[in-house]
Amino acid sequence: MGERMVQMSAVKEFDAKKTVKSVFVALMYGLLSAIAINDFLNVVNSYSTGILGISQLIHALVPHVSMSVLVAAFNVPLFLFAWKVFGFRYIIFSGIAVLSNVIFLSIVPSIVLVKDPLTCAVIGSSMVGFSVGWCFNNGFTTGGIDIIITYCQRRFHKNVGFFSILINGFILLLTLIFFGPGRITYSLIGMVINNVMMDYAFVSQTDVMVIIFTKKAKEVTKELRLFNHGATILNGKGVYTGENTDVIMVVTPRGQVNLLRGLVRSQDPNAFMSIQKSDVEQGAYTRYSL
Repeated sequence: MGERMVQMSAVKEFDAKKTVKSVFVALMYGLLSAIAINDFLNVVNSYSTGILGISQLIHALVPHVSMSVLVAAFNVPLFLFAWKVFGFRYIIFSGIAVLSNVIFLSIVPSIVLVKDPLTCAVIGSSMVGFSVGWCFNNGFTTGGIDIIITYCQRRFHKNVGFFSILINGFILLLTLIFFGPGRITYSLIGMVINNVMMDYAFVSQTDVMVIIFTKKAKEVTKELRLFNHGATILNGKGVYTGENTDVIMVVTPRGQVNLLRGLVRSQDPNAFMSIQKSDVEQGAYTRYSL
């Protein structure tokens, strides 16, 4: 009974830390993306991805409509869709991210920090892409098109950058229609950088193979039954020591490696673990999704 109470207390403490971290990441997204839009991308008419990019485009056509109002208006129907498909808990931190973005877009002043257009596009797009991927990595989206991207990721099991490229191609097409080819160059460069940074920051979607070498296989495998993914155990022997050493192989999304590491260490602190990238070709496997 006492051990169970300790475990429950540890889980609550972990959830509290995770909640605080998620709120911090959501607020940082709002600030970083607002700085990127107001001080870098808008300066050189380089359009961002998703709802931010569409809002920039409309704001350029109708200047008296503010960016913050456009971002808020576009997100309402998408959040209703997310509530219906994913549940209320899913949209809590996404709502904080969008709200902070709307607020920061209205209060962050537009300042020309860099005059070179290419540098502005690179810096601004990197800030947006990294902050979006950071949110994804913490288990929530930044609203807008990201909700659709997440839905597609769950359904079709592709990296988020893949779907982002498809959707944002539409923004480039509208830019070409309304403003001609002159503005596409920096927007295209920015979108590519945005998607690369988003996938780079969203490490949790990458599948890895974890190989565990342990002399306490019985205890470790018992603990691994609590894990979401299966494991395969092989009997081995050390070349130099000649001692029996079991090898346990697990394929898991990188976002769950910390949990796996904790389960192994709880039974064998001296276990040797190796992690390498893995591409799952076929078979029963639960992929990471937001």
